[in-house]
Amino acid sequence: MKNIDITGIGIGPFNLGLAALLSHHPDVKGVFLERKPEFRWHEGLLLQGTTLQVPFFADLVTMANPCHPLGYINYLHQHDRLHQFYYYDSFLIPRREYDHYCRWASRQLPACQFGQNVNDVQYDSKLDKFIVESESHTGEKQQYMSQNLAIGIGTKPRIPTWLASCKHPMVIHSAEFAQIQEQLKQCKQVTIIGSGQSAAECVLALFNALTPEQVEAGASIRWITRSAGFHPMEYSKLGQECFTPAYMQYFQSLPREKRREIAANQGLIYKGISFTTIGDIYDILYERSVGDANSGLSLYSSCEVESIEILSSGSLRITCLHTQLEQKCHFETDAIVTATGYVHDWPAWFENMKGSVLATDEKKDCIVQEDFTALRCDQGKGRIFIQNSEIFQQGVGSPDLGIGATRNSVIINQLLEREVYRIPKQSSFQHYGLAK
Repeated sequence: MKNIDITGIGIGPFNLGLAALLSHHPDVKGVFLERKPEFRWHEGLLLQGTTLQVPFFADLVTMANPCHPLGYINYLHQHDRLHQFYYYDSFLIPRREYDHYCRWASRQLPACQFGQNVNDVQYDSKLDKFIVESESHTGEKQQYMSQNLAIGIGTKPRIPTWLASCKHPMVIHSAEFAQIQEQLKQCKQVTIIGSGQSAAECVLALFNALTPEQVEAGASIRWITRSAGFHPMEYSKLGQECFTPAYMQYFQSLPREKRREIAANQGLIYKGISFTTIGDIYDILYERSVGDANSGLSLYSSCEVESIEILSSGSLRITCLHTQLEQKCHFETDAIVTATGYVHDWPAWFENMKGSVLATDEKKDCIVQEDFTALRCDQGKGRIFIQNSEIFQQGVGSPDLGIGATRNSVIINQLLEREVYRIPKQSSFQHYGLAK
């Protein structure tokens, strides 16, 4: 059994960034475990032409240490792409390149162990340590005795009841879009459900591939959302300040119920569509509708899906309720892509620690504190850092890549018990609280 200071469970961008920053601090022994065989980031949506929605400064390390060798600029330098990037002239980098950058960084970090599935975590009160058990793809088991944990397990697709009950090979979540994109292009009628960025990117990819000949032969794309329209996310300069450490600190100072209330009404800050993607779709619609031509794309808002039925012909029937007209309607389609978002994928061992190790609130949620540790209800000293908890815990910036390096700075400062990384004292122009 290996005795270490911190075990990272899950290697997404946040724990990968933590591993990268810790690589400069050999006095902290850490291991990071991931069940996938290598780093992959939203591989089902690594589509041609898609970009990050945050500037490239939101890499693994730059916002904490701009001189770190695992920063994105050095990645470009090592791949002879600095001059090309200079003329690329965009803060928003291709999503495929971000994925490749993270994979490049992960291969330089021996602490990152891929192909390791964590199947159990127990707290040993006598040792005051966490016992982490993992198993490789070959069946080899490993145990780690760890003082601290960093939970970065990420999310899984949200599956509504009407989706869970429909077993059909051409009904998928948008997280799987890239895997069957070519098959979808061959379908006569495809329906996309949702009005966030993922839904819009799926629509744009299929709409770009739809030829006039296919439209003339009856092919089409239908885009449905329960929202009142296809709206953009917040992208103004002052509006974006809610993704700063300053807003996160303010938000975490509020009572939990007030945070839940605020978070429930902040959807369009982060759930909408980028101006670029909306513009691209609109421009194609405009061009293809010249002379009253059928563009091949129809859009329906305020339509909430109630059920999906598989017909004897093999096609699908969608029943919707128009929430404003209070009328039902039906659509037939050959394939459905549901962009219904994601939920946190808390494993059983994490749930089992609630009440014995982890303190919970009245809704049985763990309590994430301002220093990103989960509140313990026992007397244990080890910290359980939560990288990306529900938004009501840390604010809308919780899943944002731009906040990752600052959060990891706070975590490392606690591990080393000194301020190794400077935490910005002022990261926004606006004051979220009252002047003191």
